[in-house]
Amino acid sequence: MPAQDAAIEPVNILLVDDQPGKLLTYEAILDGLDATLIKATTAEEALTALLKNDIAVILMDVCMPDLDGFELASMIRDHPRHEKTAVIFISAVRLETDDLLKGYRTGAVDYVSVPVVPEILKAKVQIFVELYRKSRQLDALNAELEERVKQRAEQLEASHAALQESAERLRLASEAAKLATFEYDPKTQMLQWSANISDVLHCNVPERQNFEDFMELVHVEDREMVKEYVRTANYAESTAELEFRVTSARGISWILARGRALHGVGNDAEADAPRVLGTILDITERKSAESHQQLLMAELDHRVKNILANVAAIARLSSTNATSVASFASALDGRIHAMSSAHDLLRQSSWTGVDLHELVEGALAPFRSRGNNDITIDGDRIRLTSKFGQSMALVLHELVTNAVKHGALSAAGGKVNVAWSRIATPDGDKIAFSWQERSGPRCRKPSRNGFGLAVIRSAASECGGAAEMVFAPEGFQFDFQGELSSRTQMVGTRHIAIVPKARPPSPAANVPAAPGCHILLVEDEALIAMQLKLDLESEGHTVVGPFAQLADGLRAAAEANFDIALIDINLGADNSAPIAEILDRRMIPFAFTTGYNDLVFLPPRLRDYPHLTKPYNPADVKDLIKMLAYRAGERAGNASDQVA
Repeated sequence: MPAQDAAIEPVNILLVDDQPGKLLTYEAILDGLDATLIKATTAEEALTALLKNDIAVILMDVCMPDLDGFELASMIRDHPRHEKTAVIFISAVRLETDDLLKGYRTGAVDYVSVPVVPEILKAKVQIFVELYRKSRQLDALNAELEERVKQRAEQLEASHAALQESAERLRLASEAAKLATFEYDPKTQMLQWSANISDVLHCNVPERQNFEDFMELVHVEDREMVKEYVRTANYAESTAELEFRVTSARGISWILARGRALHGVGNDAEADAPRVLGTILDITERKSAESHQQLLMAELDHRVKNILANVAAIARLSSTNATSVASFASALDGRIHAMSSAHDLLRQSSWTGVDLHELVEGALAPFRSRGNNDITIDGDRIRLTSKFGQSMALVLHELVTNAVKHGALSAAGGKVNVAWSRIATPDGDKIAFSWQERSGPRCRKPSRNGFGLAVIRSAASECGGAAEMVFAPEGFQFDFQGELSSRTQMVGTRHIAIVPKARPPSPAANVPAAPGCHILLVEDEALIAMQLKLDLESEGHTVVGPFAQLADGLRAAAEANFDIALIDINLGADNSAPIAEILDRRMIPFAFTTGYNDLVFLPPRLRDYPHLTKPYNPADVKDLIKMLAYRAGERAGNASDQVA
């Protein structure tokens, strides 16, 4: 508190004497002290004043009628509020040494005899008033200082708690994120790791480790890359990142390292030597997800290409027997809508399969409201795979279209009965499907096979069974039996075997036109197989197949006579690598057909074989057959030379 403010701070002085005249005398003497004078003529009045006011100095007469000054002073000292209040005794009678000692023992700061010297008394009182004021200032300063110390202590405590909480959150976040920190000293070649390094690298690693010891954990193919990364990070002005592999008890883990150089502070070269500070993160799951995403994208590409190839095959096959543009457009639209309806059902089941009953109901529902036509549907609850469901949708479309144009549904009173059942056999469950038309126009066998009949026949082949079509006068009937177990399995992860003896493809430009060849065709998409077969036969070739299942393809590859082969990479849940191995042993030229645009996920040696990407271009098919036929001719020539 400033000095000028302290000089005018009001204080109270208590004057205690049973004689009012003396009180007036003391009041006159103490005039000018900037103090409030409180007068009391009895001990009771004095005690009341002390309870109501803060008193700086008490001037007290020793001899009073009700209670002498010594007793009153002792009572005042017993009160905690006034135990340090200055008391000055004034007496004209009790001036013996014992009286003085008694006064000082009761807590008096002075003992003044009467008559008093006004200047001396005023000076003494003024000293104690100033001491009181200074004491009050010190108390205020102490209180303020204590409050500041308390606030600062609370701030430090809160800051320390926040720092501990932040450190704990960082530790928990690092552990949850599998994130560890490191510091690398290039001078000593030592690494200092955080405490959770063993959890991140999935092996026992000391928190302080030699760099060369750490390199033993790094995958052999990545060691030089890690060393170069550390050398580069020593002088980098920005954060350097590196993805590398480490080996541990659980196998291979992918690690992401982020590091930056930290330059020391000082004038000597050692202080300026940079260190590398950074973090490492286990990204094995992320790399696995990226690989899975690439596989999904490749699978999506494969499916889209197959769909486009199917649409292209439908368009070309529909145009073969079309009598006009309008009939072609109508047939194409109906067949694409049939595939679209099957896709809707498959989408609703997340492409896990389709209920045959729902498929049949959807295909025949638009025709149930026509006149007196009677369509009955009866069958077991059977779930087909997505591929078989799409083919079955086209079969149903062709059956109902033929019935509407030429069969039972083309006239009033016609009846169609659709039925199927599950048949248990020692070799596994089979499906028996029947389409029977009655009470329609007289049925005659067609003079030529159109697209519809070709689709119907192909379904039986893809199902791995046999189909029978009866053109009886009373109505058309279609029956087939097929392997049910293989059509209802969930498609698992495909495994591609490595095919040996890869050969680089020969350019087709300098190859002569291929003569008529016998060509093995393995393709599980019925429409694509039909179109490819027609294209090959139109060029004068003979097609062996097509085969839609791995078992049939293996049997044909091992036993049939043919010159070259076209084999689809994926056959439903299987792949054609075993077929390729048989062809390679027999030294028969072959090529893969595939809906995958990027074959990088396949084994490297398998990528070297010729392949034809869906949807097919007839010119590309022709060039590929020329090249394979040329190789077949070379093989035959070499065999003749060896015999000669």
